[in-house]
Amino acid sequence: MAIDRGEPVSVRMLLIAALGMGAPVVVGLMLKHAEAGFTIGLGAILLAGTGGSTAAPPPPLSQTVAPALIAVAAATAIAGLPQPDIALVLLAAVAALLSGYSRPIAGGAIRFIIYLVLSVGFLDGAPAHRGAAALIFGSGALWNIALRGLLSGGGSNREGAAQKTRQGPTNAQRRAHFRRTLYRLEGWQFPLRLALGLGIASGLRQLWPTHHFFWILLTVALLTQRPIEHVPVKTVQRLTGTLGGVALTAAILFCLSSPIALGSVACLLATVVPWARARSYLLYAIVSTPLILLVLDIGKPITPALLTDRLIATVAGGLTVVALNLLFDRLLAASVGSSPERPGRR
Repeated sequence: MAIDRGEPVSVRMLLIAALGMGAPVVVGLMLKHAEAGFTIGLGAILLAGTGGSTAAPPPPLSQTVAPALIAVAAATAIAGLPQPDIALVLLAAVAALLSGYSRPIAGGAIRFIIYLVLSVGFLDGAPAHRGAAALIFGSGALWNIALRGLLSGGGSNREGAAQKTRQGPTNAQRRAHFRRTLYRLEGWQFPLRLALGLGIASGLRQLWPTHHFFWILLTVALLTQRPIEHVPVKTVQRLTGTLGGVALTAAILFCLSSPIALGSVACLLATVVPWARARSYLLYAIVSTPLILLVLDIGKPITPALLTDRLIATVAGGLTVVALNLLFDRLLAASVGSSPERPGRR
C-alpha cells in the first residue's frame, strides 16, 4: 500500500505502539516468560501501525483485529496437517483473491495473510514449551483492542460519524465489479503471484530442511504487494530494508544477550514503527524486521549459520517476488494488447 512520506503520526498511535510491545515484554520478564511477552507484543505492534495518521481515521477494529484472530485460528487448525504449507498457500491465495472486492476487504486480507504465515511459522518451529505460540501471538491483537479503547479519546465517535456521511459504492456495485475482475488476468494476478511465490518458497524450504528457510515464506508474504509495479521500486525498497533489518538484528543479538536489554531494544523499535511506516518503505522494513526476528529467534542459540540463513532467505524471497512482479507485468501488458475490450470492462 502507498505511504505518504509527509503523513503526520499521532501521539496516540506512538503510545499504542510503545505500550503494545512494552507492557507485555515487562510482564513476560517479571513472570520469567520473556518469549510469551515478546510474542504478544509483536501481535499488538503489527496492528498498531494502522491508522497512524491524524488526517484520516483508523479502520474499524473489525477490519484489523478480526482478520488477525481468524488467521491465528486457521494456522492452529492446519499446523497438525502432514503438509501445512499446502493449506497455507491455498488460504493465502483465497484471501488475496477476495482482496479485490473492496478496499476494506483488501486491508483485512493482507493482515490475514501476514498473521497466517507468522502463526504457522511459530507453530512449525517453536520448541515444545512454545507449542501455543500462535495463540499467544493472537492475544496481542486483543491487547491492541484494549489499548485502542483506553486511548480512544472519543475518536471512535468521530470516526463513526465520518463513515456515515461518506458515500461509497453499494454492495451490489462491489459484487458486479468483483465479478468483472474475475474474467481478466488483472483480477487474478495478486493471488497467482502470492501463491506461486509462497509455493516456490515452500519448495526451497523443503529442499534444505536443516536450514532456517521458513523466513523465505514470510519474506514473500511481506514483500508481495497487491498492485503490480512496472518498475518494482517499492518492492526493492522493502527488500533492501529487510536486508538492513536482518543485519541490524545480527548486530543486536551479537551485542546484547540479556532479555532485559533485548526487551528495551524491542520497545524502542516498536515505538519507531508508526513513524517509520509513515515515512518510507525502507525505514519501515529496517525497524520492523528486527522485531519479527527477535520474536522468532528469542531463546534459540544465535550462530553465524542462523544469521547467514536469514540473509540467504531474504534474498531468495525478495528475488522471487521481484521476478514474479516482472513476469506478471509483462503478461498483463500482453493480455491488454491482445484481447478485445469487453462491453462491461473499465
